[in-house]
Amino acid sequence: MDNTRIHHYRGLMEDNELSQYTLKYLSPYSPFLNPIENVFSVCKNYVVHGDALNENKSRLLIVQSFYKITYDHCGSFYQKMLGYLIRSAAREIIYE
Repeated sequence: MDNTRIHHYRGLMEDNELSQYTLKYLSPYSPFLNPIENVFSVCKNYVVHGDALNENKSRLLIVQSFYKITYDHCGSFYQKMLGYLIRSAAREIIYE
């Protein structure tokens, strides 16, 4: 399971269906190893600076923001992730 708080709820194992299993949790989430986080960052920046004054404008900005992601962005995000992956494989502690 991922580390969502609800999955650590003590009563979870009291469920008859789940009690027969041993739960295994993923390691803590590392956003710097997930290039989609960079995509979301670019999109969020676009929306925040879009000066939406109503819900419809906000929705439009969200859709438009994904069209701002270019091939170059994707390559850059992937290369950035690879750099972090190499550092992680070398057991470097990354505080980002």
